[in-house]
Amino acid sequence: RISVGLFHTAHRASRKLQSAMQLLTRPTLAALAAAAFVTSGGPHLAGLRPAPVFAEQGTRGAIDAQGRAPAVAAAQNSPSAIDLRVETPRVTSRVYLDVSIGKAPAGRLVIDLFGEACPRAAENFRALCSGETGFGYAGSSFYRIVQGLTVQGGGIAGSPGGAPGQSIFGPTFAHDNYYILHNLPGIVSMVNAGVGGGSGLSDSRFLIQLPADAGFLDGRYEAFGRVSDGLDVLTKIDRVPTAGSKNRPTVPITIDAAGLL
Repeated sequence: RISVGLFHTAHRASRKLQSAMQLLTRPTLAALAAAAFVTSGGPHLAGLRPAPVFAEQGTRGAIDAQGRAPAVAAAQNSPSAIDLRVETPRVTSRVYLDVSIGKAPAGRLVIDLFGEACPRAAENFRALCSGETGFGYAGSSFYRIVQGLTVQGGGIAGSPGGAPGQSIFGPTFAHDNYYILHNLPGIVSMVNAGVGGGSGLSDSRFLIQLPADAGFLDGRYEAFGRVSDGLDVLTKIDRVPTAGSKNRPTVPITIDAAGLL
């Protein structure tokens, strides 16, 4: 049995395995990536309930001819879908996160927010960067690394109500939509709140996509922005070793400061 760990550890893979991997179709690779995301402790991908705009499509059922789950196919086939490789929504705000790994400065992430396309998610992220509501991302951390797929951060300790991850709208808020597709590195999305990630709600926690193609996130995670400067910082974060089933980094990765540009 070939483990996901062998799949991600090229230097341990045999020539026979490498030859077999070349025969895999893109849907199969996407399925393996999704499986790695689940088994690595990321938000659960199976059976998520999408926002009302895709509710009639459901999230369970047979995959289509392209190997896509119903929610993924619904998002990608929607006439409202936004492909950032082709078009860029209007940038309504630009924010930054200054990151350190251990105690060493790692650099700055600059993130463009698409507030017209995703108003609630973008405003929540903007206000948590500014700290204008009395709490925010400054002093929080990147708490999970699914290597080669996503880095996750924004669990705010000490937010109102004591819930790590509270939004500016309350404990959670509903997703705007799933219009922006996950087909470029650096796309920023909200982590789903609730057990198993199936609530259709978000709080303060977010993830940043690492590969160029993470289409298995479409229709399930609301994308609302993109890293416009600092992809090298993401590479540094991705290289930090992790431990345990939750893929926690073995050294602190801290958001030292956050704000508006």
